[in-house]
This record gives sequence, structure tokens and C-alpha cells, in this order.
Amino acid sequence: MARTAKKKASAKVKKTTVDPVEVGTSEAAAPAPEQDGSALSIADLQQIAQVIDAAVRRGAFGASEVTEVGAIYTKLSGFLQVIADQQRAAEEAQKGGA
Repeated sequence: MARTAKKKASAKVKKTTVDPVEVGTSEAAAPAPEQDGSALSIADLQQIAQVIDAAVRRGAFGASEVTEVGAIYTKLSGFLQVIADQQRAAEEAQKGGA
């Protein structure tokens, strides 16, 4: 019985995932059903940015690699900012419509 209750409770939890095809589009990433372990959430991407930042600060990359790592970090940070802006706009639209 406890397993059935856990399954029902966990089925109600929704994760926001990013479809690799939609990355870079102007549409907000819609919640997608959890498929396999390859889906990345916004929280996952934020943690990746934090790991990159910590690794650079600790000198984990050589001088010739820092430019490439920095470029990826900049793209990731920009993407996360766009998502945050879209979420903020959606929240404001909901407040305005309520």
C-alpha cells in the first residue's frame, strides 16, 4: 500500500525540462514529462554554471582552455537569464490577469 501512495505522490511532481531542440528559441521551455535520465532541468543548468565558475576560480583549466570555457559559461548564463526573464514575465502576467 505504501508503494502505491508513493507512486501517486511522485506522479504529481512536475519538473521543468529543456528540450535541446528548443534551446535558443524565444518560446519558454514547457514542462515536459520525465522521459529518461537524459533530460536537464533549469536547476541542473544552474548547477552546471556554478561548477564551471568554481572550476575556473580554482584554476582547473589551463590558460589556453579558459577562453573556450568562458564562452560556454557566457552562453549558459545568457540562456538562464532569458529563462528567468520569461518566468518573471509569466508571473507578472498571471498577477495582472488575476
